[in-house]
Amino acid sequence: MNIIFVKVGDKYNHIHVNTLYKDLVKLYPNSQFWCYTEDPTNLNSQIKTIQPICTLKKWWNKLALFSDKMPFKGKCLFFDLDVHVKEKIDDYFENFDQLTVLNSYWKEKKFFRPHSYDVTINSSIITWTAGQQNHVWQHFRSNYDYFMRKYAGIDRFLVHEKIKLSTFKDGIVNSMKINDRKSPVDIYNGIYDVFTRKFI
Repeated sequence: MNIIFVKVGDKYNHIHVNTLYKDLVKLYPNSQFWCYTEDPTNLNSQIKTIQPICTLKKWWNKLALFSDKMPFKGKCLFFDLDVHVKEKIDDYFENFDQLTVLNSYWKEKKFFRPHSYDVTINSSIITWTAGQQNHVWQHFRSNYDYFMRKYAGIDRFLVHEKIKLSTFKDGIVNSMKINDRKSPVDIYNGIYDVFTRKFI
């Protein structure tokens, strides 16, 4: 299996990547680790790096992972850099042929504003098979400036552009926004840095 990170820009640095790698390599020692980044300085030497194939801001770079230009083959598992993986999550993997993301259970009581294109999924963890989701990248690239202006993130893009998705079964994550459950993965939703212990 390929375990993949994205580090583009200066919000996160090599410490975040290396710390997440250190946790995950203990759980998945036979996996190949990749980081999509324009700056591989000080990354662990066991992490293979991928130079960006185009210039995009922030989270939009995650969509490039679906391009058929990526060097990895087979099963893919992506993690955002603001997650803490405490246990193996294999029991939640059901179908790598489907693009699979998180269900945002922490948004269940949220008021959804139609003009904001709010959604109930989250892409902090994604699974797919390399080469099978190139249509997602091609659709985004067909009018990427429009999509980046219309949607405040790739979650909204995936849902409102009607990309075929499935979600992991309940229990895979605990959102630190509400911190209400014990799960194998804590996700910080970009609000808190799990490694420096500081709010972002």
